[in-house]
Amino acid sequence: MKMPNHIVCGLLLVVATVACDSVDLTIGVIPGAPGTLEVFNANDAAWNNVHLLVETVESDHSTTTCTERDIGTWQPRDAISIPVCGEKLRITVTTGAGTARFSYANGELFRVFGRKEVPVAPSTAAP
Repeated sequence: MKMPNHIVCGLLLVVATVACDSVDLTIGVIPGAPGTLEVFNANDAAWNNVHLLVETVESDHSTTTCTERDIGTWQPRDAISIPVCGEKLRITVTTGAGTARFSYANGELFRVFGRKEVPVAPSTAAP
């Protein structure tokens, strides 16, 4: 049985998209000072050479960079303050172990897998 090329290409794209995201990287988000959020490493291990990218999601689904941070070592439960620069934020964490994408809107954190957003259970291990 021969599969059409567009189906094979679509399957490869889905596999590549999911394979690029690391399920080992998990964050937590809690309200901070007015106009800010506290983002913390919700894992039990420290992360090295971390790049934190925070973007505002515009009404047309495009994104605008809000802030970027490079963190040498991000210890478990260490919080980093970020500005709330829009109604919906996209938060991307990149380390040597991989990349994890999240979105935050209406007080709720979501894990992003491709175009799918899955709610993340509220963390009881907040700093």
